[in-house]
Amino acid sequence: MSSKILVGGAATNSAGAFIQAYALGNATASVPAGDYYIAPTANVTIELNTNTTGNISNASYQVVVANNTGGYFISDGVNIRANVLSGTPTITLFQVNQGQAVSETYA
Repeated sequence: MSSKILVGGAATNSAGAFIQAYALGNATASVPAGDYYIAPTANVTIELNTNTTGNISNASYQVVVANNTGGYFISDGVNIRANVLSGTPTITLFQVNQGQAVSETYA
């Protein structure tokens, strides 16, 4: 069993930080289950599947975080996607530390 230590005042993505970066890539992709922030990112929208038929192959996506704006959203791992509108922007999301290994010793 591993331990996780959260350190007050730790910078994002550093050892012990509460907020960790999550690299999703640079193409349209489903967002894994969890709570996320996204900083304003050009050519990327966060979209929700609003199809209520229960058939994921008939997905109908609606924008919940607009292009080049930031926001907070929750994903179930299936019905939320980061959609690339053009080019290959880097999609970086930020989430609560859910298990980054402790890389330092704190006294």
